[in-house]
This record gives sequence, C-alpha cells and structure tokens, in this order.
Amino acid sequence: MQRYLLQRILLVIPTLWLVISMLFLALRALPGDFVTRKLSNLENQGAEQRESEIVGFIEAEETTHRVITGDTLESIAAQNKTTVSEILQANPDLDTSGELRPGTRVVLIPGQLLEKIAIAEKVSLPEEVDQGVQLLIDRNPEVDFPTYQGQPYAEAGSILIVRNTLTIEEWAHVNRVEARDILAVNPTGSASNPDGTLAADTPLIPTTLTVAEDGDTLEGLAAAFGRDLEAMTAANRGVDPAEPLEAGKEILIPSDKIVTPTTKITEANIRHRLGIDKPLGTQYIDFLWETVRLKFRPSFQTQEDSLDVFLRALPRSLHLNIYSLIVALVVALPVGILSAMRQDRPLDYGLRGFAILALAAPSFWIATMLIFVVTPGGISESGIWSIPLTSEEARSVFTDFTGALALYSIPAVAGGIAAGAGLMRITRSELLEVLRQDYVRTAWSKGLRERTVIRRHAMRNAMVNVMSVLGLQIAALVGGNIILESLFNIPGIGLLLIQRIGQADLPVVQTMVFFFALFIIIVNIIIDISYAVIDPRIRFN
Repeated sequence: MQRYLLQRILLVIPTLWLVISMLFLALRALPGDFVTRKLSNLENQGAEQRESEIVGFIEAEETTHRVITGDTLESIAAQNKTTVSEILQANPDLDTSGELRPGTRVVLIPGQLLEKIAIAEKVSLPEEVDQGVQLLIDRNPEVDFPTYQGQPYAEAGSILIVRNTLTIEEWAHVNRVEARDILAVNPTGSASNPDGTLAADTPLIPTTLTVAEDGDTLEGLAAAFGRDLEAMTAANRGVDPAEPLEAGKEILIPSDKIVTPTTKITEANIRHRLGIDKPLGTQYIDFLWETVRLKFRPSFQTQEDSLDVFLRALPRSLHLNIYSLIVALVVALPVGILSAMRQDRPLDYGLRGFAILALAAPSFWIATMLIFVVTPGGISESGIWSIPLTSEEARSVFTDFTGALALYSIPAVAGGIAAGAGLMRITRSELLEVLRQDYVRTAWSKGLRERTVIRRHAMRNAMVNVMSVLGLQIAALVGGNIILESLFNIPGIGLLLIQRIGQADLPVVQTMVFFFALFIIIVNIIIDISYAVIDPRIRFN
C-alpha cells in the first residue's frame, strides 16, 4: 500500500507537468485574441490614466458605523469585534432608549487605525501593511498613538505626516505599476513634466524646503509652489502663514500631483505584462518556473497577486461545494439502498422517477423553484426565510453561521440533488448486482438481519464503483456550481473565473485552471486509495 501511494504521488509530477504544458500551449496558441480583448476592454472603460494627488499629510477622522434598519448595539458590536460597553463609552450622547435610528453614525473608534490609513493613502501595499504602519509611526515621532484591540490608531483631529519624501519609483510600487508606466503618461511639456526632467528617482515630495532668504512667508511659498495655503499651514504646525521666516528654516511641502496610469493601453505593454513578448521557449521556461514556485503574474484587472485573488475566493466555494457534497451523499446512498431493497415496487419506481427528474432538471432551475418556495412573496406571503444575498458576513460560516445556512442552503440543495441523482442510480445498480451474488444469498440463509447483510456484506463491495463515480461528481461540482454562484451572488472561484475570462485577466485564469487541475488529480488519488480501504480484497502491488 505504501509503495503504491508513493508511486501515485510521484505520478503527480509528470501529470502536473503535462497539465502546465497544455495550459501554456492553450493560452498562447492565439495570444493576440487576449491582447485584442484586453485592449478593447480597457478602451471601453474610458479611463487610461488619472491625476493623482500625492498627499503629504492628513487629518485623522473618527471611525464610524452607519446604522441601517434592524441594527442593534449588540449586532454592531459583533460585526466590528467590539463590545457594547466600548461603543457606549465612545458615544456618550447616543440615545439607547429605543431602536437605533437608521442613518445614525455610531462612533466605533475615536480615530483611524494606522493600517487603514496606510492602505487608503497608499503608504504601502495591503500585503505590506505592517511596514506601512511602522512608517507612519516613524514619521510622526511626536504623536502618541493609542491602541484599539492591539492595533495603533491616530486620534480624530490629529494631523499626521503620511509621507515627507516620495520618488516616482516608490509611487509606482504602491500603485502596482512600473516607473516607466508613470513616465510614459507624463510626457515632456505636460503640466506635471513641463521641462522633461522627470525620472524614476525624481522626488514628488521634497523631504524639506530650506528657506533661502529672510522675509519669505508660508503664503508666498504656497503661491510659488502652487500649494493650497491651508494645506501648507496644516503641514507646518506652529508656523504663522503671514509671519516672515528666517533663512535656513525647513518647511514641509505637503503634496504634489502627477498623472498615474490605471493601465497602460498599448499592445506592447500588454504583451510585456503577459510575458508573451519573449521567445516561445523562454516563455515556457518562465511559466514552468513561476508555476512551480506558485509565483503567478499579478492580475491585469486589479494588479493584485493572482494567487491572493484565488485564495480570497476559495473559502466561499469550499463552503458551497462541501455543503453540496453532503447533500449529494445524504440523497444518494440512503435512497439508492432503499430503491435496491424495494426493487420493482411502487417505492422503487417513485425513487427512480425522482432521480431521472433530478438528472433532467438543471440545477439553476431547481434553485429558482426553491427560491420561490422559501422566500417571502413566493408561495406564501411571509415565506420561510430570506436569502441574505448582499451580506458579506453570511458568506462565511465562521462569521455568521445562521446567515451562511440561509445563503448556502438553496444552492447546495440544488447542486447536491443534481449530483446525488447520478450517485443514487449507480448505487442502486451496483447494490442489485451484489445482492445476486452467492455469498449474499448465503448470508440471507444464515438468518442475518437485513441491515447486517446490506452493511457488512453487500454495501462495501458495491461501493468500489460508487466511489469512482463520486470522484467524477466532485470534479463536476466545482464546475457546475459556477452558475449557482452567479445566481446567488456568491463571489467564489466559479464566479471569479467567469468574470476574469470576460475581462481577459489571463494571469488569474491561468492560476485558477492550474489549481482546478491539481484539485482533480488529488481527488483521484484519494479515490484510488479508498478502494483498498473499502474492499480488503484489493491490494496494490
């Protein structure tokens, strides 16, 4: 058994190599199609570039929650991982005598978490947020940052220096583009590059400006550098805007503006980002090396790491697929056994008719009918429950178990019935075949109970072929639930794949197809190993 298992694991390597190679060839057979579609998509969006303000400072605000109908202090506290007492402490004037009025702003934190500021102001990338928080702390040594649930925050009203120096290369990094992309959309003669001196190391915000002559004022410097006087004053705390400055005094320039590309709309840039501007052999080696290291190219659509995009959607699909698989097994095994035990009786005909109907009816049609049955305004005015289609918390059983049941039950039942119908028929036919064997007749003749004969003698022998079909059904669930994810607004990997194919987001598509293939290979290995567990007569040599 151990030798067979090792052989199967080693077989994964050439199998994955073949899958990766086929994926490479399939996606590069007509690379111009992806390039053309990407060009068309970006042009239809109508936004090739935007003017970005490079902010040097901000004023921290309170972090609030906007009350909606049905909100209570308890629910707000649970959603934001705090306590009612802490909310009341931050909102001394909050009227708690009755229901919270929709539209009311409830203060959660008397300030802003530094990690939120770091991401919102692009001090760092989201995956480097710890570094961004430390930069904010280092740039504001005179500010005392209290903590909220262990995370530092800036008190409301405090002025924070978010950056006192920034080069084009650093700005490109936090926007997930290259420095050359920014330079390309700021040509010589443009407002941001009038003399053509912009380069990758050009500082967008000088560290400081040293006053050259006595008598200069903030007002004059603001006018000279095209800055807002109020912003200039706020950035240089304690300096009177009209008071003459001494020569040698250092003044902080608060912000600057530059054009930043959302995506560079050129065929050459797209080919470079896809890595298809290199010789085919080099592309293949690069693709293999990236896949082996799980270092996939960033998403074209959002510039995020493709693996991060996939992993963010994976838990929701796992919730739905595991739930569907449980429904399929609950439907298939008991119904298949019962149908075989009552062969050619009215119950058998009824169960076979149910299986044929479930196979014939598309899962999305079953889901639509179930929606009509359970939701308010369908068969009954009050309904059985409402489906939380827009609730982010309901998409995970770990954050809202009740909401997740309400959201996933109908698509899981619809997908599970469709998968379970095929399993039910194969279970019935395999069990009928086993029940005709001599050793089963011997078991009956010994006077064993029906349950014992089925469980100990018949079912284990019938399950070998059932497990083979189960492996196919698990693979089919992953693809079949794409429609259900779209119908129920579940942002899982199925819905993500459809969206990214339409957006020609090739790196994300490559990542998802690779993991689909890896999943199916692993499922088949598990099914093969299960044969020996189910039937002791099977030995792998």
